[in-house]
Amino acid sequence: AEEEVQRAPFVGASGWHLTKMLDEAGIHRADCYLTNCFNLRPPGGNDIANLCLDKANGVSSLGPVTLGKYLDPKYLPELDRLRKELTELNPNIIIALGNTAAWAILGSSGISRIRGTVTNGGRSGYEKLKVLPTFHPTAVLRDWSLRPVTVLDLAKAKRESEFPEIRRPERTIFIEPT
Repeated sequence: AEEEVQRAPFVGASGWHLTKMLDEAGIHRADCYLTNCFNLRPPGGNDIANLCLDKANGVSSLGPVTLGKYLDPKYLPELDRLRKELTELNPNIIIALGNTAAWAILGSSGISRIRGTVTNGGRSGYEKLKVLPTFHPTAVLRDWSLRPVTVLDLAKAKRESEFPEIRRPERTIFIEPT
């Protein structure tokens, strides 16, 4: 509701909390570009499922936004706008906050499984962009136990923002012979 009134992303309680978590991770909010997957407020209690249809009528090629719910084709221009924004910006890293952002950029959701993993974007147009998914600030406000890992993910994003490519740490495993 606050975003709709102020016409800006991440304002209100979730925005305030995002700013606090960014600060703890050593990131200044002013150094970030903030946007939404959909620049609109979903009807009916701000539920993203209300932008969706069943598989037969939705855009099934994009996969489900949520369980059994596929994006209504009339919202495809929003995904095109997001892709254009991010590819023109060409950031060193994108922090995908929450399931919807992970779905839009990576092509997969299930944020609890994929959070904290640095990868290239999975959708067409995002392949060259580095992405780190983590929990949305609203989810953190609902479940405070998610906060420590979210702050750690943001700190990891800060480290990863120093270079555009994915750099995996070199690991050596020593096995004691028997």
